[in-house]
Amino acid sequence: MTAVFCANKSPRWLCEEVEKVIPPDFGRVVRRPFNHYTPTMTDWWMVPSLELPFFKFGKYAFFWDADVRDSIACGLFLSKGLEPALRSVYPSRKGRRLIMDDTWAWHEFLPAALSGELTKLIRSAADSCPLPWRMVFDGGYVDDPGLFDPRNETNRRDRYELEYDVGNDSWRVLRAKREAMCLKFLNRVRDSRSLAAAFETLRDESFLWCDVWIGVRPAVREYGEFAPGETVWDAREIYERVLAPFRRFVH
Repeated sequence: MTAVFCANKSPRWLCEEVEKVIPPDFGRVVRRPFNHYTPTMTDWWMVPSLELPFFKFGKYAFFWDADVRDSIACGLFLSKGLEPALRSVYPSRKGRRLIMDDTWAWHEFLPAALSGELTKLIRSAADSCPLPWRMVFDGGYVDDPGLFDPRNETNRRDRYELEYDVGNDSWRVLRAKREAMCLKFLNRVRDSRSLAAAFETLRDESFLWCDVWIGVRPAVREYGEFAPGETVWDAREIYERVLAPFRRFVH
């Protein structure tokens, strides 16, 4: 596998540079940090709206690995919220923000995932991107954030990372963190058909919140210069090779 380095050495820097190369007809984009108090070190999103909160929007995400800072994840990020039928269960103002309506990007993304079109998009993008394509599911059951229950501990979440093998058109679980045991159906993902079946299961989980990220992780070199012959992508190449194929879901 050819090593590919990112010319921009932090999620913030990469997000800022990608904003400069997005085509004029893309529309409004707003850079949002996960933590305003540590903007240099935190994760960043590129959101197509000023609206807060921005759960419902498909967006571009740039973030470090959870354990080490030797690569920057860049790709598409969406959230599956809670079903409208649960409005009475989440009565607070904050709770209502977790309920999906027709404006959520998830509703356009899901049919592509169920039909196999999503895997086709990834396979096509892989033609110009030698990095492994991955998909991360991070989810769990959530309580109404506007209500306080002293018996409730921190909500447990599962996190699964899947990797796509373009050579044999297959998926495998690369790593998994199981706390809530709510995403264990992802253990059965092997190919496009079983991936679509997993999205069907996810769709039917009314109480389950799940964030989904799709993208690649170019390496970063914190110190020193790049050596002659090394493959280094600037923000334009990352946008065109990694982000642009999923533009239709960023709204």
